[in-house]
Amino acid sequence: MKRADRWIEWGKDLLIVLLTASAAWLLSVLMFGGGGLTGLLPWQGQSSPSGGDGTLTAATLPAALVVTGEDGRYGVQYDQTRTDEIFARMGSLLGDALASAGSAQTISERRWQEYLSRPGFYFDFDGEIPLSALGAWLSEAGECALDGSARRLLLCAEGEDGVELCWQDAESGQFCQCGTSLSQSLHLEPIMGDYRANGAYFAYEDKTLSALLQPYTLVTEEERAGTKYAVTNPVSSANTAALLDALSFSDQNHTRVSGGEAYVDGGDRLEIGDGGEVTYHAAQAGKYPAGGGAAGAIEAARALAARTVGAFCGESSVYLISAKQEEDGFAVTFGYRIGGSAVRLDQAGWCARFVVENGNITEFTLRLRSYAATGETAMLLPIDRAAAMLPELSGERLELSILYLDGGGDTVVPQWVAK
Repeated sequence: MKRADRWIEWGKDLLIVLLTASAAWLLSVLMFGGGGLTGLLPWQGQSSPSGGDGTLTAATLPAALVVTGEDGRYGVQYDQTRTDEIFARMGSLLGDALASAGSAQTISERRWQEYLSRPGFYFDFDGEIPLSALGAWLSEAGECALDGSARRLLLCAEGEDGVELCWQDAESGQFCQCGTSLSQSLHLEPIMGDYRANGAYFAYEDKTLSALLQPYTLVTEEERAGTKYAVTNPVSSANTAALLDALSFSDQNHTRVSGGEAYVDGGDRLEIGDGGEVTYHAAQAGKYPAGGGAAGAIEAARALAARTVGAFCGESSVYLISAKQEEDGFAVTFGYRIGGSAVRLDQAGWCARFVVENGNITEFTLRLRSYAATGETAMLLPIDRAAAMLPELSGERLELSILYLDGGGDTVVPQWVAK
């Protein structure tokens, strides 16, 4: 081949590469609204004890998602892998909606249900997430000025091409709505077309279930069986060394106390119980600094949780339950989640609780548990039959969810639990 011909062929190859890259970039802009995917990967429980490099949004991945299209609803829950995959496509849209949110106004529950029936995306985080923090994590477009926390949020079609942001306030229970800068044609429709209705619906849409269950209990067809897990206490002599390193404590100054070991750093005191419970009380500020606001408090707590309960939890993961403002700061709690189902640990439910005051973590309690699949399957009743067996204690409609109840035994199985 002549030199000139080789240059021509090389130029053609370069042009193909450039065109392919341009097409990929354009597709990502159309699908993700320009927000990118930074921080949307799952926070895996198998991270190394010294790691703690989970992302900001790892603790806020939703437990359930619904895509409502013209032909009905596509819903997914109790499948964290699938939920995470879908959220990776639409999480940045939620972030951009929060960042561009207009003035909020309350709406009636009837109006909220009307919005749920429109084309859009529904998110259930199974925890009380501060809206300002969620907006800051999910979008690079700017901060979210909305107040309050929410478990359930919705992006839905409005007018000719608009998109509304709706949510239920966690504290008051009121339903709220505001406009956003998103459009149906650029942001909702390119994703919505990939999900065909799979029969998912909310309890309020079924005459029988609406009389028994909390109206926004999501019903999907996959709720039939679950995996049995073996549970162990991961605290051992080998793991204690890694745990101390993760918490920046030395083993040089310690003493035996009732049920465990106490470690002292200046006036700060850390106790590691033989049963897997770890407590910390600060005598001075500075050991575990935190940033400002809810986002800073949650991130500081998340980083410690990732290095401790998240590092030793086996085949489970850790998620944010709540971040509640207190007099001098925040109380931040996390829980275990197995395969998309929450673990209720004893009566309290959570596996880690942090107190953040005046820009520092001043105390925490960790309850370390490790979960491993046994290969055995537990069968579950269909939700309508499980709902019919609810005790009539107060006449209150309850939410039925598939949970793992960990009361300290050596195994857990999935089961329907009313809450």
